[in-house]
This record gives sequence, structure tokens and C-alpha cells, in this order.
Amino acid sequence: MNGEEFASWLRRERRRAGLTQARLAEMLLVGKNTVSRWETGAQEPPATRRKAIERILSDTPEVAEPKAPYGDTSTLVRLSPEELQIVRIYRRLMGPGDKSA
Repeated sequence: MNGEEFASWLRRERRRAGLTQARLAEMLLVGKNTVSRWETGAQEPPATRRKAIERILSDTPEVAEPKAPYGDTSTLVRLSPEELQIVRIYRRLMGPGDKSA
């Protein structure tokens, strides 16, 4: 996926997941303006952030689950058990092919 395709994908999938730019930025430990630049294609995220973005916006809820205990600083994506449950419920309600959000 080239830079322009990634920017379009990021914008579409972030909205589908019901995340604001600010919330996604918080999850990735970057500023909201950084997410905005990624979505417009003005800048591309580094490989480590891109991987984290893909995990967060993946259609598979288990991918978003932390691989290490909650609070481990080596993990970019840190979801509390409550947040993980919300993600699972949302994705179940949206269905695999629903792109309306």
C-alpha cells in the first residue's frame, strides 16, 4: 500500500472504528496533528507506528489485546479490560463487511 492509499485507509478505518484523531493519537503516544498529517498523506508514519495502527484498526479484536500485562511500557497499544470489551462488542455489532461508520 503506497502513502496515498495508506492515508485513505487510515482515515476510513479510524472513522469506522469510531475513533477520533485525538483518541488514536493518544493510543499511539503521538500528537493529534501527527495523525492528521498521516491521514492527509503529508507525512508517513514510521514502520513501528504503522504496525501499531494496523493492529488497532484490524478487524480481529484479539489483535488489539495487549500481548503483555497492562501497563507494560514496551507495548504501544495498551487497552484496559473495559476498553477491550468495548472494542469486541463494537466489532461484533458492526459485522465484518460494514463500512458505514
